[in-house]
Amino acid sequence: MRTAQINFEISESLLHALNESREEFIQHLRLFTALQLFKNHKLSFGQAAELAGMNRERFLIELDNYDIDFIDYDVSELEEELKRFRV
Repeated sequence: MRTAQINFEISESLLHALNESREEFIQHLRLFTALQLFKNHKLSFGQAAELAGMNRERFLIELDNYDIDFIDYDVSELEEELKRFRV
């Protein structure tokens, strides 16, 4: 699999204010980005777990920690899905 490296700069004072090391900040940034992209239906569960650098079980725990639904149907989507099973 090919990978891409993304770099950006932040001031060390921000890391100090967050009381995080560079590595901790990167891990949190990956997790928060993955959670948001999954929540907004931009990444699948597996893709989001990969971005977060976690196995699927651990990412599922993080979804729960941040009150993000694993299955997120709105009413019309759920009704359409249920119709498929009633046929």
